[in-house]
Amino acid sequence: MAISRPEEQFNKRRLRYSYLSVIISIGLVLFVMGAMVTLIYQARTLANELKENFTFTLFLEPNTSFAKREAFLQKWSLAPEIRTIDFISKQEAAIQFQSELGQDFVDFLGINPLSDALDLKLNSTFVSTKVLKELEVRLRKESIVSDMVYDRDLISAINKNIGRITIVMIITFFVLLLVSIALINSSIRLSIYSKRFTIKTMQLVGATKRFIHKPFLFQGIKLGLVGGFFASVLLACLFQLARQAYPELKISFTWILWLKEALMLSFLGLLISAISTAIAVRKYLALKTNQLYQ
Repeated sequence: MAISRPEEQFNKRRLRYSYLSVIISIGLVLFVMGAMVTLIYQARTLANELKENFTFTLFLEPNTSFAKREAFLQKWSLAPEIRTIDFISKQEAAIQFQSELGQDFVDFLGINPLSDALDLKLNSTFVSTKVLKELEVRLRKESIVSDMVYDRDLISAINKNIGRITIVMIITFFVLLLVSIALINSSIRLSIYSKRFTIKTMQLVGATKRFIHKPFLFQGIKLGLVGGFFASVLLACLFQLARQAYPELKISFTWILWLKEALMLSFLGLLISAISTAIAVRKYLALKTNQLYQ
């Protein structure tokens, strides 16, 4: 019996709504995952910036010669731990201290009690409590170094807190991944449920499993890619809003980062949709005809 045109239009409309709900479901869960990945990346970026701005200050022995200081700079500038070394003369230090203090202490004391100093900034990978202790021991052996100062507690706090935040975010990411897989799988299965009789009919007339899988798998991949694209658009809107509200985030919220995340989300949507589609079609192929009505 032929299907009437109104009923055919209704079925097509219902199918379109079904596909639209799948795309929205995939897009939203992938968007949340993309936002979480961005937060994890920002936490690591912030930690690295804090570490690379960490200063290890060395006070030099009085009357250290230019030659000895240059030899020290040449030696330590090649060390893998060191990112930059800046020489701060005691005159420069006095000017800076006077601006902070608000009065000329050199005229008051009659002498400049400060020492020449070197500000060492380290590569972020070497900024840890253990490495800093080892570096301190090595630097104290240098003849031109009279004393040194750095904030030990700050580094300990940074490593501890960033480590905790990263662990919590990674656990949350994997929980979201599992939830995303479950939601996408559920949406895909619901969209294929309406075609279970078509699947069984194709099987009964002798179509191979591969032949039956192919159009559904292609449809699942297409839905996953469109869902990933939808998530990428939402993520781009988030990036743009964040960059406008906080201009300083333009440095870390780059469009290169967005592109990488967009490709990741599209691939993830494609992969989960393809696997969910294959599992759902296989399930209905394994059912007997009378079980399709249950």
